[in-house]
Amino acid sequence: MGALRPPTPEPAGTAAAIGGATSSPADSGTSPTIQVSPAQVAAPARTAPATHRATPSPQAATPKPAACKPTDQDQYVYNPNRLDVQAACIYVTGTVAAVRYEADGDLHILLALDPTFTHLLTPANQGEELGDLVVEPVCVRHVTQADAIGICAADPDPFAGPFPVVGDKVWMQGRYVFDLDHGGWAELHPLYRWAYR
Repeated sequence: MGALRPPTPEPAGTAAAIGGATSSPADSGTSPTIQVSPAQVAAPARTAPATHRATPSPQAATPKPAACKPTDQDQYVYNPNRLDVQAACIYVTGTVAAVRYEADGDLHILLALDPTFTHLLTPANQGEELGDLVVEPVCVRHVTQADAIGICAADPDPFAGPFPVVGDKVWMQGRYVFDLDHGGWAELHPLYRWAYR
């Protein structure tokens, strides 16, 4: 199961539903190369640059928490004005299609959403994002992007992981945003919690 983080207070007036998704309350540059064992690598089903693909993790399903609540990670998103917040916290399910390591210290987990949640995508999610939802745990890797170094250094408790790999069927909760620096593609940014299903 992914690490659960303590909730932060729910903003007033944010309980809502976004078409089936329950709700409460700059460009990252090049990606570094990672090493995985041959047993972890599988043939890619889709192509995208700088992507980690591995075999699914054999894990037991975990039920979702009763409520979707934000954590303290919102304050460690660099240049937050680029994100248009649609909902403080939503729940989605899907299958991990790709994992990318970004220069800003974030991961880009591309989640192929289950049909119940595909309405959350925007046209900008096509192309580089393969038609998937972008899910970003923030400040979880070494930061090389200049405008993200300070904000990540201030994060006393970044999401510790572990994180899912390609092929894992998961549920995830996070802040639902449109990334205006990338044409308005839909994201969970930051990721608050996740688990296998």
